[in-house]
Amino acid sequence: PGTTPPGGTTWSFVRGEDLGLRVVVSTAAPRTLVLALPDPQLRSPVRIDLASGSATPLAVPRRSATAIELRLVEPQTVELLRLERPSAAELEGLSEVVTIASEREIPVEEILRRLQSFEDAQARRLLRYQAVNATTLRFQAASGVQAVEATFEGEFFFRQGQPFDWAWQNFYVNGVRWRGKEIPELPLIQPEKAAAMPLEILFTKEYRYSVRGTDTVGGRDCWVVEFEPTVPVEGRNLYRGTVWIDRALWARVRSRAVQLGLQGEVLSNEETISYQPIDENGAPAPWTASSYFLPLEVTAQQVLSVLNTATVVEKEVRLTEVRINGAAFDQRRDEVLASKSTMVRDTDKGFRYLVKDEATGERAVKEGFDSDRLFLLGGTFYDDSLDYPLPLVGLNYFNLDAGGKKRQLNAFFGGVLGILNYADPRLAGSKFDLGVDVFAIAIASSDQLFRDGVESPDEEVEELPARISVNLGHPLGNFVKWSASYQLAYSSFSDTDQTAAEFVVPQSTFTHSLSTGLAYSRSGYRLELQGGFHQREDWHLWGLPGQAASEFDPEAKEYLTWQVAASMNWYLANFRKLGLSVEYLGGSDLDRFSKYQFGFFGGTRVHGYQIGKVRAEEAYAAHASYGFELGQLLRLDAVVDAAWATDKASGLDNELLSGVGVTGTFMGPWETIINMDIGTPVAGPDDGIVAYIVFLRLFN
Repeated sequence: PGTTPPGGTTWSFVRGEDLGLRVVVSTAAPRTLVLALPDPQLRSPVRIDLASGSATPLAVPRRSATAIELRLVEPQTVELLRLERPSAAELEGLSEVVTIASEREIPVEEILRRLQSFEDAQARRLLRYQAVNATTLRFQAASGVQAVEATFEGEFFFRQGQPFDWAWQNFYVNGVRWRGKEIPELPLIQPEKAAAMPLEILFTKEYRYSVRGTDTVGGRDCWVVEFEPTVPVEGRNLYRGTVWIDRALWARVRSRAVQLGLQGEVLSNEETISYQPIDENGAPAPWTASSYFLPLEVTAQQVLSVLNTATVVEKEVRLTEVRINGAAFDQRRDEVLASKSTMVRDTDKGFRYLVKDEATGERAVKEGFDSDRLFLLGGTFYDDSLDYPLPLVGLNYFNLDAGGKKRQLNAFFGGVLGILNYADPRLAGSKFDLGVDVFAIAIASSDQLFRDGVESPDEEVEELPARISVNLGHPLGNFVKWSASYQLAYSSFSDTDQTAAEFVVPQSTFTHSLSTGLAYSRSGYRLELQGGFHQREDWHLWGLPGQAASEFDPEAKEYLTWQVAASMNWYLANFRKLGLSVEYLGGSDLDRFSKYQFGFFGGTRVHGYQIGKVRAEEAYAAHASYGFELGQLLRLDAVVDAAWATDKASGLDNELLSGVGVTGTFMGPWETIINMDIGTPVAGPDDGIVAYIVFLRLFN
């Protein structure tokens, strides 16, 4: 404000090569013009005669800690002033005049000016580039180390001032290459575009910047600049984060930002972008102003609200085979547009499919996308607790926009098994999500019992479960989600051919459960805390005569459970993965039919352990997996599970239960994806084998 005289106008211009300043003042020409320039580093003020171009030095300005003050006697209607700044060497050097050297603190405005000058100069040279974009999305399981990995790979085309286009020419599921004729169009779940991007060449006043200090990134000495919205506005998507700027070149080295004000299914989005110097052919280049600095690596974590579950998606983007200002850019882009490849374009609303017009063959942006998919799902599950393998044959329908109201629906019906999930990720426009889950199965599983390491067939029971739950969730910040649930479960108990005649079977009953939990996810790490209160409607004496009195506890009609779990996955080159997780499970007033189990559907899984055979009141567990692909044809994961279980009734005192297994993915006939999971115990009271195989085929 002090720069503009009363009744006048002021323009300032910064020269990129040395940040020298030119100030043009239009004024009503008072006798004395006083200008306050808010930069104490400005020096050598000169007054330029507009007619002759001659320069007249001004008197030494008054200088304060925040500004300098210039006085012009008898100014003209239009005045032109020239001022200089210290050179880069002077700004970054150490004082040699004083005994104690100190480094000059550069204002954040000056750092941003130099960054923008560098990037503006690069933009004038970098007209276009093409590359191969490989984007990997890793969908983490609700707990543990299991994940589904999808990779889209293909040619990428960027031109200054235009949205980029990206072709999906290769598609991998867990490292296995898709063999279908075309890559299917999948629902695009993505964060909304930010209303204003920080550190743009034409940046506006939406952001506030500050210098945090210096740091070394990739061997480069960097300024660390933090940014955040000036005034956060509900529903307006902006960023908060940090950018590392090279102190010698003023190039961007790394940026990390969290998106704010998100709406829809995406609860949080954090991105880290790494910039590297390359030459016109994409080869590594020296850190000089003549190189091109491009975002060759992007890592991100998104937390999605999918069917009331905080689904963590780790994203990795890599650009390779970069060609800058190539002469064949337009020709190759036209060839790809004319091909049958699935393509997407980055628009103001995010990624949109580029689809061909059947009449003209030209591609156009497809507004929105098909939100629903129908799958054929089939397979089998078997362990010794079942009389015969459990068949899994049916249809699975999934919709991200059920009823056109952004509601989510998943329904599977396979004859003996029915699953229904329904969720509203933005309840009444709020950040709460609300949903309902229904589960029912028509085949009972056997609930067996070990006593002192020996199976007790006289006490075998069959259980047929069904349940419905109502779930509520809300994000806490960008990396934590709180959840709560009410569940009504029904357990139907009956005897088997081996059950002793005198054994009293538990009464079939409803169980009401209230549970709550917190889930934290960031940078591949996941931490979960859960606790629940459970109450049975009816719970009467059960068991063998003589033992029932000592083992049945009427207080077990109500019981508590709690669980703590932590996990981390490390992703290596060539689709290799290492996963580790640990957990603790405990409870109060637990009995045989409420304790933790270690089968396929138990509280914590040990590969090879059957459903309802071994249980525990308390357990510590660890799981490890190592995955790799073979020739893009087969994905294998070796799994090791260990649990140290304690259960007085079974005679387990911190006893090791361990199992090993292998999971795999491969392409089957008719564009099917086949998954398998086979395990066997190696320590503890159980033996045998547990096998699961399922195929999935997309219909539309």
